[in-house]
Amino acid sequence: MKILVVSDIARKNHSVRPEVAMFMEWAKSGHTVSIFSSPSEYRRELIAAGIGVFETSQTRKISWSTIRAIRVELINNDYDVIFATNSKSIPSAAFASIRIAVKLVCYRGTVSGLYRTDPTSYLTLLHPRVDGVVCVSASVRDYVKEKIGGQRKNSVVAIYKGHQLAWYNHEPADLTAHNIPADAFVVVAAARFRPSKGLSVLIEAINQLQDCKKLYLLIVGKGADCEPYTSAIQNNKMSERIRVIGYQAEAPRFIAASDVLVQASTRGEGLPRSILEGLAYGVPAISTTSGGAKEILEEGETGFIVDVNDPTAIANRLSALYKEPHKLKAMSANCKKLIDTRLSSASAARQYIEFFQSLAASS
Repeated sequence: MKILVVSDIARKNHSVRPEVAMFMEWAKSGHTVSIFSSPSEYRRELIAAGIGVFETSQTRKISWSTIRAIRVELINNDYDVIFATNSKSIPSAAFASIRIAVKLVCYRGTVSGLYRTDPTSYLTLLHPRVDGVVCVSASVRDYVKEKIGGQRKNSVVAIYKGHQLAWYNHEPADLTAHNIPADAFVVVAAARFRPSKGLSVLIEAINQLQDCKKLYLLIVGKGADCEPYTSAIQNNKMSERIRVIGYQAEAPRFIAASDVLVQASTRGEGLPRSILEGLAYGVPAISTTSGGAKEILEEGETGFIVDVNDPTAIANRLSALYKEPHKLKAMSANCKKLIDTRLSSASAARQYIEFFQSLAASS
């Protein structure tokens, strides 16, 4: 197939890497791939993989210069699919491809922000030019189908982002530098902490675990050093064993140094990257039913699922794992196997191509 990607892969980071790896998998499999993006730190690697790179200077949702450049490329070359990945690239791809025989596929990673009463939604997934949508999880897929409605909902699918174990071979962070004993049982929460991330629920769960003498809570990410969290931690029976270390550029290394990851989200989740990073390092997760984690975690094998807003359920799971360290070791191997098979870059790339081909065949 001939695929034109419109994205923003400017900086090398943990969120962009799965996309770039998938584009390279497409090229490796013999497909012709070109990319429109702001200047990218991946440029050399992409070109070396045989991928054409076009640089844009787009900063807003509507960039007429970008739209014109994409349209010229579409007119001059016979692309099968144009794949747009975010709220800036989708409008450019949609307007550029009007009256051109190419299938427009968009990506969606969140369960929120798409409303029929919001005019800006018609610049993205509700744009009439959109032919198909790939969602990061079945939860996101069901949300998008409900919003799109009609016949177009039949062209909305779920494909998990692909990862590679080779990305996760860094040494775990030294937690003793944060006053956590070397023999501690470490529970980690890693996110940008908005209210929907459920950090208050997790802090309440930790409050019930005084009897777990070596258990510590490590909180990694922006937003946890303010109210209501500071008061909740200060008044917590476990306050002396809670560490808030803020944003860390290498957050996965802190996850790797932990025993179990907890995602206590109350709403709005797609498929948390922190859970995937934890699985790749062999760290099982406890997650709520919010979002896509419940679709990939295998109960008792790679993690556990609890109800939303249920701190006691989280506390019970943590207590059980604390008392059964041998079970964690077995779960760790299962976590890595899951990344290497069902959640691999090769698997994601293959599923995308199959979806693209099915759309092309429906012309």
